[in-house]
Amino acid sequence: MADEQDEARAAADAVLAEVRVALRGLEAIPDAALRARAAGLILREWPAERTLAKEIRQQAVAFLHEDQGLDFPEIGEAIDTDRSRAWRIWKGMS
Repeated sequence: MADEQDEARAAADAVLAEVRVALRGLEAIPDAALRARAAGLILREWPAERTLAKEIRQQAVAFLHEDQGLDFPEIGEAIDTDRSRAWRIWKGMS
């Protein structure tokens, strides 16, 4: 299980590194006022990106349950949570 957690952490870190590189692109905007406005727009729209991550997680849990036939205790173990949280993720409640 520790190896799987390490793999998940490495995958998450790789994606976060790409996000940071993309955000650093703001620094390339030469006009400071434009750069500040662009950064502000990103900050305002950021909550929607959190929703995207939740949707991706929900889709993965749905795949584990519906396509691979895992029950919620098995899914909970696979994603390092308990069965009730796995069920809530599947239902879109968490």
